[in-house]
Amino acid sequence: MSHPEHEKRHGIVRQEEDVLPPRLIMYAVLGSIAFALVLTGVSYVLQRYREAELRPSGVYPEEHLGPIKERSNVHEELFSNLGRGQIVHLTKRQSIERFEWVGEDRSKVQVPIDVAMDLVVSGAGR
Repeated sequence: MSHPEHEKRHGIVRQEEDVLPPRLIMYAVLGSIAFALVLTGVSYVLQRYREAELRPSGVYPEEHLGPIKERSNVHEELFSNLGRGQIVHLTKRQSIERFEWVGEDRSKVQVPIDVAMDLVVSGAGR
């Protein structure tokens, strides 16, 4: 849909191809890489400065501690937000979800609640 009067008024305007100059793209990529390297260097220097401030001796004795040893009488939850009550709740929950012999003579079996309900419904639990 070309209009003759439209072409008359804007006859000197011409369409150019959409081409990005490769040199400009290369400068943008190199500039981004240089900026990232500068930021990496600054963060490294800041980290070293902070470490020197916190530990002037530069000695880290915890590097040679080795793995954490398990102890049977200590319950450790590393990186956990669970309180004592929540831990007790989880322990009780786990105990009702497993099969276990109960009673002095071990003549009864404790079964998970889901299994017990299925047994009662099917009539096998009598």
